[in-house]
Amino acid sequence: MGAGTSAGGTGQGYVIGLDVGGTGARGLIADAGGAVVARAERDRGLRGRDTGGGAADLLTELVGELLAAAHVPRVAAVALGSTGVSGLGGAPRETLPALLGRAAGARAVLFVSDALISYVGALGLTGGAVVAAGTGAVAVGTDARGAWRKVDGWGHLLGDEGGGAWIGRAGLAAALRHHDGRPGGSAPLLAALNRRFGTPADLVNELYTRPDRASLLARFVPDVAAAAAEGDPEATAILDRAGTLLAETALAALPPDAPRVVSYAGSLIRSVPRLGEAFTRHLAASGVDLSPPRGTAVEGALRLARALLDDELPPGLPDSGLFLGSWQADARPGD
Repeated sequence: MGAGTSAGGTGQGYVIGLDVGGTGARGLIADAGGAVVARAERDRGLRGRDTGGGAADLLTELVGELLAAAHVPRVAAVALGSTGVSGLGGAPRETLPALLGRAAGARAVLFVSDALISYVGALGLTGGAVVAAGTGAVAVGTDARGAWRKVDGWGHLLGDEGGGAWIGRAGLAAALRHHDGRPGGSAPLLAALNRRFGTPADLVNELYTRPDRASLLARFVPDVAAAAAEGDPEATAILDRAGTLLAETALAALPPDAPRVVSYAGSLIRSVPRLGEAFTRHLAASGVDLSPPRGTAVEGALRLARALLDDELPPGLPDSGLFLGSWQADARPGD
């Protein structure tokens, strides 16, 4: 779509990247030369909202803060990566790009899955695969020539294997097996359950009455990691299995002709050493290079905003399953 490079105080050539999740939101604004000139964060996200109003308010607030901090009235392009918006129904997905474009005074807006901005943050616009592992787990891969794959991300009931909720559930199950006297139980994990949640009955009452069960399960990850560090065999096996599952997810996301390169996003792989070692070991055994992430998901959104402005978006994106919508100043909302 072509881009001007004179920034001045008008915002020409400026771009905004937004990463809005279920529990938090982050935004960056960069000038025409690519330098980040302002940041904004919120400790609330989109999870659990049943109308588009909350999402609209949050995005407008973030954009307004970024524009004010950068001392510009508008930007040229915005890229939003998000999870949780799909749960709001069809209307927000159709209208949010236009709302965001008008709030930012932008010429173009791109709306994509958070898995894509995680990918671009970690590997840029090159080929390979990235597994994003936090509470959940999902991998994206591309050959950078139009082939895309998305693997897992099915949620804590059916998938997200190796993610924080998966680890927490496995650790709590081992604790309950010890409580019951069944094989495969763990006394250290039962003690950790009692410290964190009270009793097994307290845990069950809390877990099954909450809408954010995955987050509650993931709270047990530090306890599993601590038990593994102290030599508990059940906790060790859980983390080894989680690392292997995340590596398998990343490998499955590599298209046939993609570079054999994998990176990662999210907090889990870096913060749990035993899991990270198993992840790295499985990739090495599969002949795949592990590339440390170049940046964060919100930085990936900023990179996509620049690519949108410069007509350099990755090929095949509209049919990738990661594209959620777009808007141009001279187009109708949802076009």
